[in-house]
Amino acid sequence: MLGGRNPVTERRRLLAELRRLRSAAGLTQKQVSAGLEWSLSKVIRIEGGTVGLSITDLKALLTLYGVEDPEVVDDLAAAARTAREKAWWDDYRPHVSPALIDFIAVEAAATSMAEYQNFVVPGILQVPAYIRGVGQAFGSSEEAIERSVFMRTERRGLLTGPQPLEARFILDEASIRRTIGSADVMRDQLDFLVELNELPNITIQIAPLGRGVTDGMQSSFTLFELLDQDHVVYLDQPGYQVLARTDPDEVGRYLDAFDKLTGPDYATPPDELKATVGRVRASLAE
Repeated sequence: MLGGRNPVTERRRLLAELRRLRSAAGLTQKQVSAGLEWSLSKVIRIEGGTVGLSITDLKALLTLYGVEDPEVVDDLAAAARTAREKAWWDDYRPHVSPALIDFIAVEAAATSMAEYQNFVVPGILQVPAYIRGVGQAFGSSEEAIERSVFMRTERRGLLTGPQPLEARFILDEASIRRTIGSADVMRDQLDFLVELNELPNITIQIAPLGRGVTDGMQSSFTLFELLDQDHVVYLDQPGYQVLARTDPDEVGRYLDAFDKLTGPDYATPPDELKATVGRVRASLAE
């Protein structure tokens, strides 16, 4: 069955299944276009997800592929309908960058994530007061700040909902020592990290300042594993934000870098987070 969390998940699953069914039927895209009297570009756009897929076109494809099981047909039709539904972040497209919308959509479609953050606490882990502190520090408008509070809190549902995302985080010690907002805000934020780390799907590690540097620490980055087992890496550095989808060498380098960062040479084990946070918490000014 193709159930999922959101339209992005359903769309990716549907397209992957259509490609699989075509391959199982022994057909090329050109043969599909000839068999259905469609243009080849239409078949390519459907499989690439650049155009919507009507139920009529879906059933035509399934008939050509020899799919007769009514449960399979109904399941794929339900996925196609869900894929056309509006996602919660669509309302924010006029207000935020396309790169951020793309990031949120990929995050929502992921089966797991891994993030290294060297500057601030990862957005998906931030408490509202911390989010406001970051926004105020960068001179954001009140409207933009409250929008960030809503969006980051909404995203966190992926980690704490009924089907939570597997998530691993490595935070440079500087990111938890840097006071954002106030000492009280930082105490709440640090306590929240400890609370999240106790969830079975989340691990949070700290890279202590005294353990040096290694490849991958040049910028913060987030890795997502998707349903079709592809990986996406999102790089975050001043003036440069990009989703790298198709370069296996680049993605592979960051996968290797993250695995290296999780080791004892660079990060403390997850079960030491509470003690590490306790020491940072005790150093905050009253």
